[in-house]
Amino acid sequence: MKFGKRLRVLRKEKGLTLRDLAQAVRVDFTYLSKIENMKDGYLPGTDTIRALAETLEADPLELLELADKVPPEMELLASNARARRFLQRAQEIASPDDWDALLKVLEDRQKNRLRRKKG
Repeated sequence: MKFGKRLRVLRKEKGLTLRDLAQAVRVDFTYLSKIENMKDGYLPGTDTIRALAETLEADPLELLELADKVPPEMELLASNARARRFLQRAQEIASPDDWDALLKVLEDRQKNRLRRKKG
């Protein structure tokens, strides 16, 4: 799905007009209209995308990825809904010690997979 179409879907799901959303993120409603209608040259910057995501209670990485605003190193994570959900949830609840424990679980899983392949 293209960024503009996804933005329209999210906005309508929240019951917001273009003017409502534009006011909330401090942009002109005609600008949002051009984005939703996928006019050439109209893609918001990363800060605006984050503000849209926050207002619409949407996944910022999803929107950034749809707008081709994700660094190449993050594209694989950004394009995977489960990876985004995992990172979002981990960010919400993980303490510094949890990160080490989560990393160990992932590393152990990889070791086990490699052993099974060899075995």
